[in-house]
Amino acid sequence: MLINDGKIGVFPLIGKKTLGCIVANSNTNKLSAKEIDYLDQLSRQSSITIQRANSYAEVLKHATLDALTGLNNRRQFETRLNQEIASVKRQNTPLCSIMIDIDFFKKVNDTYGHIAGDCVLKTIANVIKRELRESDIASRYGGEEFSVLLPFTKIDEAYAVAERLRKAVEETSIEVQDEKDNTLKVSVTISLGVYEYRENDSPQEFYQKADKALYESKTTGRNKISVFK
Repeated sequence: MLINDGKIGVFPLIGKKTLGCIVANSNTNKLSAKEIDYLDQLSRQSSITIQRANSYAEVLKHATLDALTGLNNRRQFETRLNQEIASVKRQNTPLCSIMIDIDFFKKVNDTYGHIAGDCVLKTIANVIKRELRESDIASRYGGEEFSVLLPFTKIDEAYAVAERLRKAVEETSIEVQDEKDNTLKVSVTISLGVYEYRENDSPQEFYQKADKALYESKTTGRNKISVFK
């Protein structure tokens, strides 16, 4: 599109949708045919480059995120875990881990069906994301189990975060549909295990100790928090 007597040219960047545009402005003469042809080719090539970059970003996102919950997947959790442990060793800063399990989740699937179970998982994931800081790292560890890494956080602070998560889930009413398309409201609770990194812990030992604390919560009443000691 040429405006202002041909002194301004607007060249759209078009993919599956309009991505933006390149604008050329001449303060003297109108744009020449050669300049217009060059800018047209530039906008077309730029459109292709941007589309490829967006496609790559989409592929990368699906490679690192859990498709159902939008949290980091297990593989990305392990990558971030190793990164955070390395950072702790370099900077000597605190790091805590919270392992989370939805109480009696199998009963939800057995009673209302797997579609309802998926809805519960997505809702709990959203609660976790809402209650955490931007710097915290939440992942779906597997099944109905989640993991949270809390950089620059000591054990008492991590316990407070865990309690906030536990209470938020307990107070959340989840709307689900059963296998007969009836809309129902269900409530669930979570059990949590908390651990603070100690010198010489390997990445595996670090999250496994939080997982042992989680196991204690599950075997001593559920809907509670345990700290590994």
